[in-house]
Amino acid sequence: MSKIKERIEEIERITRKSRRINNTLWVLVAIFVLASIGLGFYASAKAEEANDAKILLNDANEQLVESEKELQRKLDSMVRVSVGDLWQGAKTINTLKGYSSYKAQNPNDSIHGEDLIRAVNNLLNKSGYVQLIETNGNKLFEKVDLALDGDFVKFNTDINVRNGAIGIDDCGSSNPTKTGVLVNGKTVRIKNRCEASGSESVWALIEYAQ
Repeated sequence: MSKIKERIEEIERITRKSRRINNTLWVLVAIFVLASIGLGFYASAKAEEANDAKILLNDANEQLVESEKELQRKLDSMVRVSVGDLWQGAKTINTLKGYSSYKAQNPNDSIHGEDLIRAVNNLLNKSGYVQLIETNGNKLFEKVDLALDGDFVKFNTDINVRNGAIGIDDCGSSNPTKTGVLVNGKTVRIKNRCEASGSESVWALIEYAQ
């Protein structure tokens, strides 16, 4: 009997221990399940926050792009106004130097490019023949650097303008006469040159302002 009683008590102890282990396992399972659910809610909340943040970021980017476009439109408008003012100033001055200054400041002007060409051509409304180099090789002109199309020069002294070159065939009138005078320092545009055979003399057809 004593052994049977001891065996029963041992079984009861094992049973109680098993129940405790089982209860502990159930508690752990419950904690794991609750933690999983909590993590799921947390992940869902974080995903929603991330989505909201992405939407806000996209909105901010769109606003930034639109702001940059608006700023560029304003800058373009200011540039057009500035270019327009400069062009009006150049037309008012109406000199080769003034037009050259405008072209240098606006080399890629697509608005007044043709107007500039016409303005320069209208300014240089006279033409004639002048001697550039004398028969002895003495050069009478200096090159002028302008931001305009063409070859520009000025003369070191007053010089006569004629309707043809003296001593050169096929360069204007065969009986050249004086048609005007260029004062010292006046800038002209060379159209073409005529070289004499047998000497160093060079003449040119020029365009100049009256």
